[in-house]
Amino acid sequence: MPSPTVEELLANVHGLTPERAEQIGDRIDACRRLLDAGADMDSVQQHLKDEGVGILYAILITTRLLGDHPSRLRAAREIVECSPARMHNAG
Repeated sequence: MPSPTVEELLANVHGLTPERAEQIGDRIDACRRLLDAGADMDSVQQHLKDEGVGILYAILITTRLLGDHPSRLRAAREIVECSPARMHNAG
């Protein structure tokens, strides 16, 4: 039986397969554990990048980590795009 996270993803994110929703749900749960253990959001973003998670899925995952934030999509996008893990080094 899918977890509540997977069920929410399948109900609210158009086009996800059950398998992909489960993978994303597992990553959300892993990131929540990192945050609960005291990691900051930059560390979570580095973890997602190290796991090969692309920017769009990182934004999706981050929106779920932000919970009821009033503008969570905008906030998640800013967190992901501005994280040191996603910044390109110049030179």
